[in-house]
Amino acid sequence: MDTTYVCEDLAMLPTAWGQVIRRPTAPATFHNEQLSYWDAVAAAAFPEETGIGWFELRRRPLRGTEVERHLRTPEALLCFEGDAICVLGDPVEPSALTPERVRAFRVRQGEGILFRPGTWHAVPFPLTERAVFWVVFRKRTAEEDLEVVDVARVAGFGFEVCAPTVA
Repeated sequence: MDTTYVCEDLAMLPTAWGQVIRRPTAPATFHNEQLSYWDAVAAAAFPEETGIGWFELRRRPLRGTEVERHLRTPEALLCFEGDAICVLGDPVEPSALTPERVRAFRVRQGEGILFRPGTWHAVPFPLTERAVFWVVFRKRTAEEDLEVVDVARVAGFGFEVCAPTVA
């Protein structure tokens, strides 16, 4: 049975799951006529060599049963085009993942999330016809540190997200 989630603002992201990446409101670390620079908008220690990946998503129904996690690396997910919903879950063992431990967050163009290792996440659900993301994590994570779980099979639930009504 699907559990329906209301899409929350990214500011509500639990710190145990990760850090919000968005345009800073604090004064720039460095500023001159050509450049404004904010240092450490988010910070994490990436083990070994870091890779940057690119993926493009097409709009699809806002429901699913599959989540993934990476135990050996943080993951930065940065939305460069479009808006999307990210379904996230507590960094617990698959059998302990329950509907109460899952939430949905809107990620707007120019925003992102720096997941802590072990945080469950579904492939983002675009709210626009297409969404483009960069992903930053330990090189070869997709081949060596990817655990995918079907929560319908393992924990007895699926998820559906209500599309946000406010642009």
